[in-house]
Amino acid sequence: MLVDTAGLKRSTEGFRVRLSNGQLSVTDGPFTETKEVVGGYAIVQAKSRDEALEVAREFMDLHRIHWPSFEGECEVRPFEGS
Repeated sequence: MLVDTAGLKRSTEGFRVRLSNGQLSVTDGPFTETKEVVGGYAIVQAKSRDEALEVAREFMDLHRIHWPSFEGECEVRPFEGS
């Protein structure tokens, strides 16, 4: 069942938090186009970019703690109209 839809702002306004070899890194957009993306999404309410970044870091750190061999990234973008 469809719960919600919305457009996202361009990747120039987003960032990615990557977990690789147990280390977190942050990359600001824009991002090059990718041919494959495997993942899901989570919607969080954050009052600022800094708060959204902290949430993304905590989210990725949970992956590092619970799945030590996991490597991946979390892309964060605001909704269009916000």
